[in-house]
Amino acid sequence: MKLNELKGGYDRLLKDSDFDKLELGLKNPNIFQILNISKNEIRHSNFLAWLLNPQESHKLNDIFLKRFLREVFSSEKFSDIDQVDVEGLDLSKVEIYREWRNIDVLIKLENVIVCIENKVLSKEHSNQLNRYKQIVDTQFPGYKRTFVYLNPEGIASESEVDNFEPISYEFIVDSLDRIISVYGESLNDQVKNYINDYITIIKRELMGTDQLTELSKKIYLNHKALLDFIFEHKPEEVDELSVVMKEELSKRNWIQGSESKYYVRFLTEKIQHLIYYNKQSNGWKNKESFLFEIRLQPAKNKLLFTTVISPSDSKYNVLRLQEMLLEIDGFRTPYGQKWRTNYDQKEIFPFDDIPSMDKEDIRNLVNILFDKISPVVEIVEYKLLENEDELIEMKSV
Repeated sequence: MKLNELKGGYDRLLKDSDFDKLELGLKNPNIFQILNISKNEIRHSNFLAWLLNPQESHKLNDIFLKRFLREVFSSEKFSDIDQVDVEGLDLSKVEIYREWRNIDVLIKLENVIVCIENKVLSKEHSNQLNRYKQIVDTQFPGYKRTFVYLNPEGIASESEVDNFEPISYEFIVDSLDRIISVYGESLNDQVKNYINDYITIIKRELMGTDQLTELSKKIYLNHKALLDFIFEHKPEEVDELSVVMKEELSKRNWIQGSESKYYVRFLTEKIQHLIYYNKQSNGWKNKESFLFEIRLQPAKNKLLFTTVISPSDSKYNVLRLQEMLLEIDGFRTPYGQKWRTNYDQKEIFPFDDIPSMDKEDIRNLVNILFDKISPVVEIVEYKLLENEDELIEMKSV
């Protein structure tokens, strides 16, 4: 797309009255969007647990809990309990657990257990539903046990179709809409606003059925070329992760080095003065002879932390630098002779979950990673400082 076409398309978009309506609608305050938790699975589970608990501050008593239990017990998967049994249960003594044995939500009644696995954007993994069922079966052998797979579309589990009843977020929306319609006037205004905000977020972010979503589809069809171009060049998940990593580097007095899209590289204040900067290009923007490197591998949900000696000017003694590093336990002779990686450390990182995380969640994961690699960073610092005089002399070539 040419520059004049881009500007013309943007001008037409700004003059579209539907775009004004969309912009105005998006400016309506929504507590879940304000807190940036609209797609965060943990926060959805927290809010649902709050709604399900009759003792909580919403003052719904057991209205939502009853509707949810009736839906679960209507499944033919659980032959020892039926939806008509809900009226006979003592719901005043219900216990709601969050993240008990990693189970998203667990409802404990006098002789009934409801295990809820909540999936917002991520998929089931590591045979987790089977593990949760085994835990519940083992811990509550005398209870009637039911299992729920809650997700936006209400699709069945791939691995536990016979044991977990799929329930869609559409049921959650319908239930809350009904509650607001019947009991709205008796509810606290703040609670009513929270529930209405939650309904809006489910429709917009998880189901794509709210009015603003329909309006956005209309706008897209009318401005498809412009919006396709913008979408094609939008930032990716790795971009947001890289931004957070760079912010946290500086907090640890780690200094950002040459970067690229899938690599975050750094030095530390203690050893920066010992590093040779090449006079000729070596593939890194700043031409460093050595860097710590974190390779982002979103397709594998992994990160790779390495120490890297780069191709350097012929007068600089990279072999001597490598000899110093090889004195460190766990460091090895590299496979290549051009880019010398003497240490590598693989770490799992949930790239698939980044779209549902807020910035603080990402920041916490980054700091967990940095804590894991810090011992290696420190021992490299120690080894290079131990050879400070020689490294400074090597730089003078």
